Amino acid sequence: MLKNPNKIVNSIIYLVLVSVGIFTIFYQINFDGFWLDEMNSFYVADPNLSFQETLLRHNETDWHNPKLFNFILKNFFYLIGYDPSLARYLPFIFGSISLFMFGAISYQIKKDNTFLITTFLACISIYLIKYSQELRPYSLLLLTSSLNIFFYFKLLNNPKKKYINSIPFIIFSIINYSTHPFSLIILFSQFFFSLYRYFLFKKSIHFLLFLYLLIFIFYLVINLDYILIQISFKKYMLSYDIKNVLDGFYFPRFFGSKIMGYTYLILLFFLIIKNRSIIFKEMNNYLFFFILIIFCYFIPFVYGIINTPVLQDRYIIFILIPVLVLTSCLITELKNKRFKLFLILFIFVITLSNHFIEIFKRVNTKPQFALAFENIKDSGIKNVILYPQKDTSYPVGNLVINYVKNINFWVKNNLDFYRYEELTNDLKGFWLVCYKPNLDYDCEISKNDKYKILETIKFYQVDLSLYKLK
Repeated sequence: MLKNPNKIVNSIIYLVLVSVGIFTIFYQINFDGFWLDEMNSFYVADPNLSFQETLLRHNETDWHNPKLFNFILKNFFYLIGYDPSLARYLPFIFGSISLFMFGAISYQIKKDNTFLITTFLACISIYLIKYSQELRPYSLLLLTSSLNIFFYFKLLNNPKKKYINSIPFIIFSIINYSTHPFSLIILFSQFFFSLYRYFLFKKSIHFLLFLYLLIFIFYLVINLDYILIQISFKKYMLSYDIKNVLDGFYFPRFFGSKIMGYTYLILLFFLIIKNRSIIFKEMNNYLFFFILIIFCYFIPFVYGIINTPVLQDRYIIFILIPVLVLTSCLITELKNKRFKLFLILFIFVITLSNHFIEIFKRVNTKPQFALAFENIKDSGIKNVILYPQKDTSYPVGNLVINYVKNINFWVKNNLDFYRYEELTNDLKGFWLVCYKPNLDYDCEISKNDKYKILETIKFYQVDLSLYKLK
């Protein structure tokens, strides 16, 4: 006889859901080519460079991010080889582990079947899938944030084992905050929640305050060079449009469409209002997730007023954790069983439907270099002139050339790449590749009257033109 058949069944369902989620992340992982920021990470993480050279490249092109992800990626390339087609396996790994953590966090909060709902929502999350297929630090940010939050609640829920649980909490907190500066929002949320527990419910806070201070000191020491670089720049590279933020607080981006975004936003708002007595009056952990959601917007807004606007939706990818956990838990807190069942079925159906729609209607959103080079490969002309986007201080040419030279074996061995400024009359013919991240950008074709253009083929964000001597 099985001691706990329900637990075994739940575990099987949990593993099946996660397996489906992992498959979904892996499916068409290289559907798109690299966009400029991915080329940046690929460029910085070249395993053939020394540590110092990698650091110089990072500070030149990726200074606005901590160096942790790029150095992890560099070591990843040591193991598997420096190949763009394999590069996204690293964020795939981070995203896959994150799927496990969503259910684990949910179970820490509510020890019943609710974690299965949370896991389901995470496994078909359009946003999670998107950034688990992108060579940038956001999948790592989501993973380290989930580990941070998981061990935070392990610490809160097991006061007798606080010393044991404090070790992984410290470790993953430092890693989390060293992944992206916006993860410090989690630290502020935990600190605020700890104060709430102390003043309203007389929960001990001294040990937690000691841990926060220790973590913050370690963070400052480890990331001192990064912090000094940020201070030296008066203006951030990116800024947000307040209209885009207020248009659903990025929820349409988080959930794949305006319909889905506003559905989740309205549903979450309704559940918070409906369960307000539980969230704000009872001693539970729901309030932490509410605080975290609020701080994800409030802290960047305040910083934007004081300094410069910096909020981008991907910077707060960890907001998926409180949104999905809180939505799942608050649905199961409803007293009306029929209404509860209706909401569960409703959210299952619309989320699953949207997921499959997004898969089948998937379109290119990043430059189609690989497809363009298939045309070059069979043309018999080996000379390729790269013409990157002009009027930028960013070393676009270096990033793009480094990327395209490593796309495929035949590229590395059969084609000769030149910068546009290296064009001479010695070439009998060449392909001019124009990288145009702005679709309205027009390449300035060579004015040299010794060459004539034979054809132009347009791909997404890439124009391919064939030139020959007259």
